Amino acid sequence: MKKIIYGVLGLGAALLVGGAALVTLIDPNDFKPLLIEQVKKNTGRDLVVSGPIAWTFWPSLGLSLEQVALRNPSGFAEPDLVRFERGQASVALLPLLSHQLQIGEVALDGAHLFIQTKADGSSNLSGLKKADGSVATEPSAEPVTRGDQADPNKAKWQLDIESISLNQASALVLDDRSGSRLQLARLDLSLGELRLDTWVPISFALEGEQQGLKLAAKGASKLKLGKDLAMSELQGLAVEGSLQQADTRVDHFTLSADRLMLDQWSQLDLSAQGEQGELKFDLKSKLKGRLNGAQTLVDFSDLTLDGALSGPQLPESGVKMALAGEGQWAMANKTLTLPKLQLGVDDLQLNGDASVAMTAVPAIRFNLAAERLDLDAWRQKMGKGITANPEPDNQSAPASKSTNAPVAPSTITAEPDLSWLKGLDLAGRLQLGTLIADGVTAQQVELDLAANKGLVNLKHVSAKLFGGSVQGEGVIDARQQPASFKVHKQIKGVDLQPLLHRVAKTDLLAGRGDADIELSGLGLSSHALRSQLSGTIGLKVEDGALNGINLPQMLREAKATLKGEKAREVKEARKTDFSALTASFKIAKGVASSDDILLLAPALRVEGKGKTELLPETLDFLMATTVVETSKGQGGKDLAELKGITIPVQIGGHWRDPSYKLDIKALLADNKLLEEKARKEAERGLKKLLGDKAEDEQIKGVADQLLKGLFK
Repeated sequence: MKKIIYGVLGLGAALLVGGAALVTLIDPNDFKPLLIEQVKKNTGRDLVVSGPIAWTFWPSLGLSLEQVALRNPSGFAEPDLVRFERGQASVALLPLLSHQLQIGEVALDGAHLFIQTKADGSSNLSGLKKADGSVATEPSAEPVTRGDQADPNKAKWQLDIESISLNQASALVLDDRSGSRLQLARLDLSLGELRLDTWVPISFALEGEQQGLKLAAKGASKLKLGKDLAMSELQGLAVEGSLQQADTRVDHFTLSADRLMLDQWSQLDLSAQGEQGELKFDLKSKLKGRLNGAQTLVDFSDLTLDGALSGPQLPESGVKMALAGEGQWAMANKTLTLPKLQLGVDDLQLNGDASVAMTAVPAIRFNLAAERLDLDAWRQKMGKGITANPEPDNQSAPASKSTNAPVAPSTITAEPDLSWLKGLDLAGRLQLGTLIADGVTAQQVELDLAANKGLVNLKHVSAKLFGGSVQGEGVIDARQQPASFKVHKQIKGVDLQPLLHRVAKTDLLAGRGDADIELSGLGLSSHALRSQLSGTIGLKVEDGALNGINLPQMLREAKATLKGEKAREVKEARKTDFSALTASFKIAKGVASSDDILLLAPALRVEGKGKTELLPETLDFLMATTVVETSKGQGGKDLAELKGITIPVQIGGHWRDPSYKLDIKALLADNKLLEEKARKEAERGLKKLLGDKAEDEQIKGVADQLLKGLFK
């Protein structure tokens, strides 16, 4: 045992003495010509070593270099591809005895990497090849001399480098084709020995910024060089890091790929977690991708993306989203196309196609369709509630007068924040089988819109609802605050009672109606929509009814009043049937007024005028009712004595609790027909009461004065 120990100690001592002798006898500066020559042979580039080469003894025997640069070809923005202040390399000791310089890892500290791609696509990386045009291979076995000044009696050295690493380096990457600039504040890179058709390990870490985008990432892979760089391949790529730009932050992302090679499909997995403003997201995606040989087009298929969104503007449970499809990414114009897109957001499922052009303001184009979109359910999920009436849309609400005090309308004055529209370039078509909003169910909904930098153009909107149809167009201008809007709608054949019941919570009017509506306003808050609204409404209703008022009964009351009698009670519904109703309204500052309301019924003709204020939801209308037919119609036979007489009815109160009353003063004032009938009734009464004395002129004079006072 002692002999073995002594033998090992003796061998170690011999190696130590031999190593000390080698480093004493060998001048490392003799390697300068060797390094310069080998780099030139393997890269076609000039290596400049301005500082000394010295031996290092810790942590292992090696060499150190200072002020070294690898030159770029002429015509690039910086003279050096790589430069560093200090480099260190470990050296195998025994091969030195055979004049072989076998270097393990080359570590470069304080290095700077510069990469530039010119407008013609050429790069300072593409020149890393030997003079004959082939990719650099492992060092030649041919001995290499020191140069013209070398001593011919000295032995010739051979060089072999196993790996290279950059520590705390910096980098600048320019692409003249797009004008992009990537500045890396820190870059760590470890690269194994580059040999053709041999897998070489690579690892990196970097921190940098490009056009306001901050990036921190690290990763690892294996590289196999081909005879042409375009035929090289990456395997087992794994990258993770973080991103930040403006108020968008990706706290952590991962990217993995089984392989990356031109014109070959790769399996990619991605994930990202972060925040965009107050919106938090967690996304995971898988796809197959392929970059064409010209490096201009990326195809992908089998795309799946699952995500979860959360934030104060979303439901407490968050929102689940899913995306599937295939598509292409065109590098020249930075455009993503998705010809077969499937997008799901909770219960909403959209299908169609879309594209995104990554310009200064991303241009989004789409043609999507969905079976059902329930906005009321969405609002309920968000905890904001809705005011929708739960009654089915195909049933009319009962015509009855409310016994409760009307609820004051919402007067929210805060304007919605539409500043996000200024950063949007969106155009496309949306089709919905069913849309539910504010208790209204619409079918066959079609929407064509375009939004560009705050200006939203609703080119076409159409839907079927309440047995009829609606179509229109409009503009929302959110380029200033508050936003302004203009809208034009045409409604045809709609059942008005359930529509008004859902929208205005009133049952005042029933029938099949048409309307032509043109509105504009400044502000989109509920207060502004009511108080600042202007425009016109043309209304035509057929075979309908005014609910809550029975005009024939009110006329019977008027008749009884004129006779000094009590009206006979008739058990009839509190409504007035009509065959046609027309009106045109002018709206200004939230007040809708009309002076041409015309209602036609078999026994009645009603002409009206007045106004309604949209904010307090009040009514102020005077309806002049005339009996035109007494042989038919609602209450016709009982009104024969009022034929031709105009009976005024005042409609007031609230939309949901209107009031109706006879305007007796207006009834008696300036009504010649009624005055004549009253005069005859008075004369008959006087004659019956006074007999022949009724013919006395003084008595007649007193009667005339009384009648004149009555009809003033």
